[in-house]
Amino acid sequence: MIPAAIREPVIVGRGLTQVYGAATVLDDVDIRIDPGEVRALIGSNGAGKSTLVKILTGAVRPTAGTVEVVGQQVHLGSPSEMIGRGVACIYQHSNLAPALSVLDNIFLGRNPTRRLGLVDRPRQRREAQALLARHGIQIDLDVPAGSLPAVKQKEVEILKALALDAKVLLMDEPTGWLASADVANLHATIRKLKGQGVGILYISHMLDEVFAICDTMTILRDGRVVAENAVADISRARAIELMIGRQLAAQTKEASEARVSRMTGSVRLKARGLARNGVFSGVDIDLNAGEILCITGLIGSKRTELVRAIFGCESLDAGSIEIDGAPIAVKSPSEAIAAGIGLVPEDRHRDGLMLGLSVSENLMMATLGRFRRGLLLDRGGMATAARRLIASLNVKPASETRQVRLLSGGNQQKVLLGKWLDGRPGILMLDEPTVGVDVGAKAEIYDILRAARDEGAAILVVSSDIEEVLAIGDRVGVMSAGRLVSVHPAKALTASSLVTMIGEAA
Repeated sequence: MIPAAIREPVIVGRGLTQVYGAATVLDDVDIRIDPGEVRALIGSNGAGKSTLVKILTGAVRPTAGTVEVVGQQVHLGSPSEMIGRGVACIYQHSNLAPALSVLDNIFLGRNPTRRLGLVDRPRQRREAQALLARHGIQIDLDVPAGSLPAVKQKEVEILKALALDAKVLLMDEPTGWLASADVANLHATIRKLKGQGVGILYISHMLDEVFAICDTMTILRDGRVVAENAVADISRARAIELMIGRQLAAQTKEASEARVSRMTGSVRLKARGLARNGVFSGVDIDLNAGEILCITGLIGSKRTELVRAIFGCESLDAGSIEIDGAPIAVKSPSEAIAAGIGLVPEDRHRDGLMLGLSVSENLMMATLGRFRRGLLLDRGGMATAARRLIASLNVKPASETRQVRLLSGGNQQKVLLGKWLDGRPGILMLDEPTVGVDVGAKAEIYDILRAARDEGAAILVVSSDIEEVLAIGDRVGVMSAGRLVSVHPAKALTASSLVTMIGEAA
C-alpha cells in the first residue's frame, strides 16, 4: 500500500451536514478514503449511513459541507458529475438489466459506436476482455446477467463501475443476499481492487466481514462520527458499544445469555410428512404456542420453500397440517392469513412491503378490513393505530405518513413485523428476518419476537445466522437437502456444535 505520508486521498468529505426540517440526520461529518484502502462505514439504523452515501453519489445535495475527489472539489447534488469523477456505488439490491448479456450490462447507456450510431460490438468486446484481464475477474460475457449467481451479478456491477474508471467504490451491503462461499469470492475480488489502488467504502451490518476485509472504520451514531479506527485497533465488542450505546449493548448480551425455553401452550402448528416434489419431503414439525423454533442449514437446504408452502404460496404434494388440533388445507396466502398464519418473507422489497405507500398503509395492510366503512376507509383510525404501533416498535422517524421506501432497512423490517403483529397471528413465520439489518435493529427485532412469544405466539424463524438462531431460538432444527434432519433444545447447543451438525447433515 502507498505510504500515508505521500498518497493523495481518492475522496474527502468535510463538514457534511444534512437537515430535513427540524431533524438533523447528518451532523458535521468528515470522511476520507485513500487509494487502496477499504474503509468500513458502520452504525445503527438512523445513524446517517444512507444519507452520507446519497451525498457522495450526488443523489442528495447536503445542507452544508464539501467533497473533493482526487484533490478536486466537486459540485454536489449531481450524480452524473460524481460518476464522471470516478465515484461509483454498488447497492445491496441488483441494479442490472437481467435480460441483457453481461457484456451489454457493462456498457449499458454508453456503448461504443461506429458511424450511423451502430454499436461497435468488436470494440465493446475487446474493452470488456481487457477489463476482465486487468482486474482478474472471470465471467462469461454472453450469458444473461439475470441467470448468474448472486455473487457473479455483484462482479458485473463492479465491472460496470471499473469500466467508468472508478477511483472510489461505495459498496452498500454488498453481501446481504450471498452465501458464505460467495462472500469469500467477493472479498477476493475486493482485495484485487485494493491492490490496484481503488478506494472502497464498505457499508455492512456484518461485523465479521468488516473485521475480515476492511482496513479502517468510521462509526456513525445519531448522525455524527463517534469513532475512526484502524480495524486492528478495535474489538468487536467495542465497535458494537460505539454503534448502539453501552446500555443497549449490555441488554443484547444479557438477552442472549438468558436464552431458555418458554413454551406456554400446546402444539399450535402440527405438520406431518410435508412434501413438494423435487424440493423437500418427509418434513414433520411441532410448533408450540409460546416458543421460537429456528430452522437453519446451508443455502439451498429448502427452508424458504418449506415456509412458503406452509403459507400457501406453493402447493404441497403430500402431507397434512393441523392448527390448534384442527386439520386445515392451506391453498393460498389469503387462506393462511384467515387461519391465523403470518409470513415475513426473505425479500422485504419484493414480497413484503409496498415501498411507495406510507408507513400507516403498510402497517394496516394485513388488517385493512377492520377499517372499512362501506366503500371508504377510516383513515383517522388507521393513523391512530399506526402511531401506536410505531411507538411500540420504535420505528424511526416516527411518522405514519412517511413513505416506507425512505426508511432504513431495519425500520422497514420493523414495519413489516408490525404489519403482522397488529393482527396478533397465532403463528408467525419469518424468513431471514435480519438480513441487511444493523446490530441495534437486530436487538430490537429480537426483543419484539421474544415479546410476541411470551404473549403466546408460535414463531418459526428460518435463518442462516448461527448467532441469531442461538440468541432467539428455544429449539433449533437443522435442514439439509429438503429434509428436517434434527431438532434440539437451543440451550444444549453451542455455535461450534451447531456448525458441526450442519456440516454432517449436508
